Amino acid sequence: MQKSRKAALANKDVYYFTGKPCKVGHVANRRSSNGFCTACEKEKNNNPERKAYMAEYAQANRAKLREIASKWQKNNKGKVNANTALRHTAKMQRKPKWLLKEDKEYIRCIYQLAAMRNRESDQQWHVDHIVPLQGETVSGLHVPWNLRVVPAVENMRKNNRFYG
Repeated sequence: MQKSRKAALANKDVYYFTGKPCKVGHVANRRSSNGFCTACEKEKNNNPERKAYMAEYAQANRAKLREIASKWQKNNKGKVNANTALRHTAKMQRKPKWLLKEDKEYIRCIYQLAAMRNRESDQQWHVDHIVPLQGETVSGLHVPWNLRVVPAVENMRKNNRFYG
């Protein structure tokens, strides 16, 4: 279905498709907010030089980015709560019924270890699912042998990917 950016903005759509090639020649969806071709954005964001620049920028402007994220979360409580609920539901659906009481206690200990490391160090720590609960290619379980305590930076960099 072809439509204009104006129509997409009126419908509050995130993307729209015109069927016409962009300046580079991609025939792909465009972002309603700015009219940019999504294929061009993907190429730009996957550029190693840009990734290095963005990592450097993020390191140099941690406080500013944290403030922006905090402000966004305060202004978008509905989205934040919806995402939290989806993640919680996914985690509960991925926790098998056959887990033993000892396994559940071990999971609690792993989360307590992460909390203790957060209290005792300047670095933030997360509990990471080695095989993600909602990965693109695989889905893991919420079981003790799929959990590990890692620095938050490493966990966020990994996102929902599996390197196995």
